[in-house]
Amino acid sequence: MNTDMHHPLTRFGLLTTKDLERIFDVCDDTITRAYKRGDLPRPIVLFGKHVWTVEAIQHHLAQRLEAARLHAEREQAQKDTKIQTLYGGKPYGRRP
Repeated sequence: MNTDMHHPLTRFGLLTTKDLERIFDVCDDTITRAYKRGDLPRPIVLFGKHVWTVEAIQHHLAQRLEAARLHAEREQAQKDTKIQTLYGGKPYGRRP
């Protein structure tokens, strides 16, 4: 039996808190803290249970990865500018 499809809601692309606990190997309090601090999207309540769609989680993670990439690029640009200002020329000793 496929362990990923053990819960009936997974057939519809929905994940419960228990599913996320198993996926990330954490407890339910960690899942709650994760969506409160923005590590996971906010769940919807369906029949009294918190559920997430797989697509919502994928979209949320893709947005976070893009934000992290842009942040890293900005930091690198700031470092390059600082080096150029302090030492002149191209950063990291590169010359034309």
